[in-house]
Amino acid sequence: MRKVLSIGVLSLGKVMGLSGVLLGAFFGVIYGAVVILASVIGFGGDSGLGSLGVLGGIAIMVGVPIFYGLVSFVFGLLYGMILNIVLGMAGGLEIELE
Repeated sequence: MRKVLSIGVLSLGKVMGLSGVLLGAFFGVIYGAVVILASVIGFGGDSGLGSLGVLGGIAIMVGVPIFYGLVSFVFGLLYGMILNIVLGMAGGLEIELE
């Protein structure tokens, strides 16, 4: 058994940030496509989902991954700091490596 005594905070932030970008890209493309489709078929008129238009759908496809990535990065940094405190109090985390 090996012990993990601390985690690289920036490293965890980068990994979680990239994971957030990928997750955001998945959801952003789906939601953006729904908005574009609703816009093209005229669903919702002037006040519904279709009111965002094609440019709104594209903005969602670009903005959601950026937002998810930034939020995930920040929470990764916070989680890494908290995890290091807890690992110090608990004496580390035992893992088995091959």
